[in-house]
Parts: sequence; structure tokens; C-alpha cells
Amino acid sequence: MGLTKSVQNRAFRLIHALLTATQKAGHTAAIGKPNAPPPHRPRSDPAHFTIAAQGQTCEFRVLQEQDRAEHVPTQKELADAQKYSWVRIPRHDYSPADRLRICVSGGLPHPAGEWADTAARPLEDQLAEIVQEVGLRVKAAERKRLADLEEAHQKRLR
Repeated sequence: MGLTKSVQNRAFRLIHALLTATQKAGHTAAIGKPNAPPPHRPRSDPAHFTIAAQGQTCEFRVLQEQDRAEHVPTQKELADAQKYSWVRIPRHDYSPADRLRICVSGGLPHPAGEWADTAARPLEDQLAEIVQEVGLRVKAAERKRLADLEEAHQKRLR
């Protein structure tokens, strides 16, 4: 999943709680592709797991946030930048943080699609909202399906 050891246990507990709550609501879950390489673009990689309800599938990704710090150039980087015109010294260094983010895609889009740890609210306190989002996406998809059926029926009548 591309998570460091420091957050893996917490991520697995969050996933377990989320799957348990959605299964109690009558939804089914499936695991994503195992052993996928770490993504270049985390929000577009294969889903870590999916939850399906009434023919609609929501894809979930659990991502680890990154901390950004000013980069202090080394002597070698400075020398290479002086010597070669194509060498660029990075402005920032990135390091994994202990914060997590859950991204949801699939189904009909709804206003909420990402939840993250904040200083005031950890993800554990936001699990009910995530479960509710799955239900809202399913209801929106059902409304769209019924509207499409009605539109097709009206079209046939005309």
C-alpha cells in the first residue's frame, strides 16, 4: 500500500472498521491488487479495496501524508549545479508523516471524496461520514438509474 511501518497497523484498523460497518449495512467488499508498486500519482493508482452496493462500486485508497521541509543543498549539489547547467537543486525535502488520508472514487460523485487526519479530528472520528458517503453514492446512483429509465420510457412514448 506504500505505507511506512509506523502507520500500517493504524491503517489496517481503520480499513477493518470501515469494512465491518459497510458490511453491516449490506454492502460487499473486495480487496484491490496486491503487491502493486508504489504509485507515482497516489490518487490514480489501483484501489486498495472496493465496496459494492446495488451494482455501484466505490474504490478506496489509503494514503500517507507527506511533510515538506526546506531543502539544504549539499556541497556536491552546489558543485554539480555550478558545473552542469541542467542540474537543478530541489527546493523541498519530503518525508512521510504519521497522518493518513482516505480517498473514495467511483459510483456517482458526491461532494465528499477525501478525508484526512487533522489536528482537531483524526480519521477514527470521521469513519461514520465515510460509511454515510458510500450510502449516499449508492442512493444517488439509484436515483440516476430510475431517472434514466423514466427518460427512456418517455422517449419511447414520444
